[in-house]
Amino acid sequence: MKLIFSSIDLVRVSELKGIIETAGIACFLGNEAATKLAGGVPLGETLAELWIEDDSRLDEALQIKQDWESPQADNGTPWTCPKCGEKLESQFTSCWKCGTKKP
Repeated sequence: MKLIFSSIDLVRVSELKGIIETAGIACFLGNEAATKLAGGVPLGETLAELWIEDDSRLDEALQIKQDWESPQADNGTPWTCPKCGEKLESQFTSCWKCGTKKP
């Protein structure tokens, strides 16, 4: 198991979790309940965490995270994933289904 993201914002962590799960990478939230304690305990102990279960998919998950954090400009042209054939909107820089980078 590898920690790939943490934030005080549970919504952001949950959003990334959904994107990574859609790519078929098993993951789970850590410290979900602790985020409600913010202000009462040290900040580092209240961060929601996103962990992936399969270490062999770490690079793929980190690429999805990077694409999610730094979306590129939308060029307006939909594209088809060369690996799995999924049709994607132009704003996606990697396939949400299999994680392959946009050509």
